[in-house]
Amino acid sequence: MKYDDKEKKMKALIKSNEVKQKSGTLEQAGMRYGFGRNSMRKIAEDAGAIIKIGKSVRVNFTIVDRYLDSISGE
Repeated sequence: MKYDDKEKKMKALIKSNEVKQKSGTLEQAGMRYGFGRNSMRKIAEDAGAIIKIGKSVRVNFTIVDRYLDSISGE
C-alpha cells in the first residue's frame, strides 16, 4: 500500500471517529493536528508528550490536546 493510500485511510478513520488512539507516530500526529513532522516533533517535545520505545517515537495525543488548549486559551 502506498503512503498516500495509508494517509487517506488514516484521515478517513480519524474523521469518522472509529479510531480513538491515545498515541501514534509523528506522522499520525501531524495528520491529526495539521502540522508537518518537524513542527509536530517540536510541539510534542514542548508539551512533554514524546514517548520513546527503543528507536520508535510516539506522541501522546491526550497530552498534546491539553497543551494546545492551554496555549490557545481554552
